[in-house]
Amino acid sequence: MKRCTKCGEVKDISQFNKHKRAKDRHTWYCKICVNEISTKYKREVLGHLPMSENKECSCYLGMVVAERLFGHLFKDVVRMPWNNSGYDFICNRDKKIDVKSACITHSRKKYPCWQFHINKNKIADYFLLLAFDNRDDLEPQYQWLIPGRVLNHIKSHTTISPSTIDKWDEYRQDIGQTVTCCNTLKAV
Repeated sequence: MKRCTKCGEVKDISQFNKHKRAKDRHTWYCKICVNEISTKYKREVLGHLPMSENKECSCYLGMVVAERLFGHLFKDVVRMPWNNSGYDFICNRDKKIDVKSACITHSRKKYPCWQFHINKNKIADYFLLLAFDNRDDLEPQYQWLIPGRVLNHIKSHTTISPSTIDKWDEYRQDIGQTVTCCNTLKAV
């Protein structure tokens, strides 16, 4: 047991980070206080916003917009904690679903495409891929629900371009409900 010198609470030693120079080899502040100090510093001194408020953050599109959409579109889903390895949701049929999103960009050859980062994810049973027009308007263009066996061998990312979009037709989902949901979320 150890007393945190910031909040004054006595907590289990596991609630303190390790520190080589301290007598008991643990920091003086508990993990909760360290996180609060770090968050306050990042906001007030560095001007950082949390990912859920920062539209410029690279994770905003996938982790805030796409996952929020998925939670609204499908009934009886269980959202996994942030940073869960391999999948974002479990559906009512106990299938693990990883939500991926991308805005259209231009590849090295200057062709427009969407790139979805799979990174050899062998855990997910399905990948829900959401293709948006751009980061500012966030208008959904396409939506695919692809079985894991089709994508989980891919080392880095899969690319879908307007010229190869027909290859994915069997997995394409109706985008109407997604557009409606997106407009509702934008209005909030």
